[in-house]
Amino acid sequence: MQKYIGRQLKTARQNKKLTQEQTAEAVGLSAKHYGCIERGEVSTTVAVLTRLQQVLEFEVSIMIKI
Repeated sequence: MQKYIGRQLKTARQNKKLTQEQTAEAVGLSAKHYGCIERGEVSTTVAVLTRLQQVLEFEVSIMIKI
């Protein structure tokens, strides 16, 4: 599930034409930690996902794998 969420975040970030560094700064994370989230190496909190949703402007439903 972590890898799936990471792929979805990467796609949303690329659609907004943002770098990992820009995205991380906008949500208050280090670029290294954000990169780990995108690669599915670490899980993240609902609070961070909420901030990412606001910055990347994606529908929460893309995070749900059915």
